Amino acid sequence: MSNKIKKQSLLGKTPERKKPTQAKRQRPVPQQQARAQAAQQSAPEIELKKSKTRWYALAAVVLILLITPKPVLITYEKLGMVSQSVFWPGVFGYGANLFDSTLSPRADLSRNIIYLCQDKRKPDTCQKYRVTEQSGFFAAMKKLIMD
Repeated sequence: MSNKIKKQSLLGKTPERKKPTQAKRQRPVPQQQARAQAAQQSAPEIELKKSKTRWYALAAVVLILLITPKPVLITYEKLGMVSQSVFWPGVFGYGANLFDSTLSPRADLSRNIIYLCQDKRKPDTCQKYRVTEQSGFFAAMKKLIMD
């Protein structure tokens, strides 16, 4: 005859198993339905507002990029000496700069003239150069990266 072995758990008594019962579903009250619908409708509005702000931010960045002056690669010469430099016209004419020179430029690129001055307040320190070639933004960036 065999003895029946009692099963024991390591953590103590095991709870008795109950049959799973189906939970009764309650119908939502009309106010709850209205709240649920309002919550569903407000979610797309939030997404719409986020997407609009993204478009506005993107438009602002593009507008700033279009307004700000871009660097230009210029080739200038005087008495047979030819030089090439990246010229940034500055914002509204202030802060013009040649990237590889300590001289301060005054440019009139429409007439192909650039004046390089040691002191902008004293016009006798300026030398006149003739601009022979102007290249665009990408050529200027390539020149800056290569040098």
